[in-house]
Amino acid sequence: MEKQHRVSLVWENKQQEKPDRPESINIEQQYIFAHPHQGGELFPHPFASAAAGQANFRGRLIQGDNLEALQLLVGEGYREQIDLIYIDPPYLSRKKYSSKIKLGDKDRYQNLERLAFVDEGEENLDNYLDELYTRIKLMKELLSPRGSIFVHLDWHVSHYVKIILDEIFGSRNFINEIVWCYGGGSGSKRHFHRKHDLIFWYGKSADYIFNPQRRPYSKGTVERGLTRVKGGKYRLHREGALMQDWWIDINKILSPTAYENLKFPTQKPEALLERLISTASHPHSLVADFYSGSGTTAAACEKLNRQWLACDYSPLATSISIQRMVRINSRPFVWHVLNRVESRFSHNSLEVKFNNQVHNNEYSRIDVDIISYTPDQKTGLGTSFQTQIQFWELDPDYRGDIFRSQLQIMRDKMKWDESLPTSASVLIPRRESGAVAIRVHDIFGDRCMRVFQYG
Repeated sequence: MEKQHRVSLVWENKQQEKPDRPESINIEQQYIFAHPHQGGELFPHPFASAAAGQANFRGRLIQGDNLEALQLLVGEGYREQIDLIYIDPPYLSRKKYSSKIKLGDKDRYQNLERLAFVDEGEENLDNYLDELYTRIKLMKELLSPRGSIFVHLDWHVSHYVKIILDEIFGSRNFINEIVWCYGGGSGSKRHFHRKHDLIFWYGKSADYIFNPQRRPYSKGTVERGLTRVKGGKYRLHREGALMQDWWIDINKILSPTAYENLKFPTQKPEALLERLISTASHPHSLVADFYSGSGTTAAACEKLNRQWLACDYSPLATSISIQRMVRINSRPFVWHVLNRVESRFSHNSLEVKFNNQVHNNEYSRIDVDIISYTPDQKTGLGTSFQTQIQFWELDPDYRGDIFRSQLQIMRDKMKWDESLPTSASVLIPRRESGAVAIRVHDIFGDRCMRVFQYG
């Protein structure tokens, strides 16, 4: 066998061994059953929590450090279970990424910037490479024998990370350097406008999953066909031409009013993830994203009938992801919060009026009204409390351990105005006693819960 020459990247304190796994990882577990609702009318609920233990959960959202998440998955037996991993890590761009929104109605609003994350600069290159190196090595353990990984970067650190990927996966398992080209304004007058990202594709082995993708032929090719150039034996393929490794047909999400724009600063278009997932996985494959941001990978997996794992440290990213999945009526999924620090909220920051009454022999009716809400993170915003709530949800059969989100009350559009309903009436199976939990997700990604006992 021909010897393969390898080159390694060296930096100070390079972590060669696996990092020690924490003695214990505290996990707060919740179930999400997507039933988006705009409030108001009486809602006879399907009461899904009775079957929560047997529900077919096809997705798992993890909020926490992705290193802990990777170690947890290895410990749970996920080795060689994932067919595709996509990651879009920080780029060492030395930027603060913020989510810019408008609170209030269009004629009377207040601008607000919510910090999403801070991307450090080149002075932190050693730490950056060490963190990425340890995580990618664990990701390789999770990939199936036919699995592969896409690593999405830009010009800042792509050349360093390419060498790390060669070391971990072997240069022979490098498949493609995909160049994603996009438009948009740029004010630079000192260099060419930087309008492309790089996506490195590596296989776990030579036997990786590959489903060829096609693009429409150009107008000129359709008009003249191939026979003039290549002869009579060639014909145009009815599904189009095979894709090349540079893509110019998917643009960034540029418009602030685009239907897909969730106001998360590094959000990628669903079309990009759909193409990658379609390329390197099969229906029902397990796909993972360990820097999931606004949840684009998870949303694309729902459309393409894949199972998914998504992880992000940011509470804001997690909150946006949950709302996104509910809006598209996703299949039930599990939400895990790792080693969560207790919420900054006090119960007094959320005031709720609750009423329970007999409706008929079969159902009871519960009425919930949010009277006021004040986020601890930001006070004195000068707008009504409704504008400061992202969405809220109900567990009509709260059992004191796991929150089962079975009804989510949200606006009909991605806005932060007073159109959010603050009242909901729900029919639940009649019983002598029980508990109802109400949970609010605010515009900063934090949450607050109140529980009402009845009977």
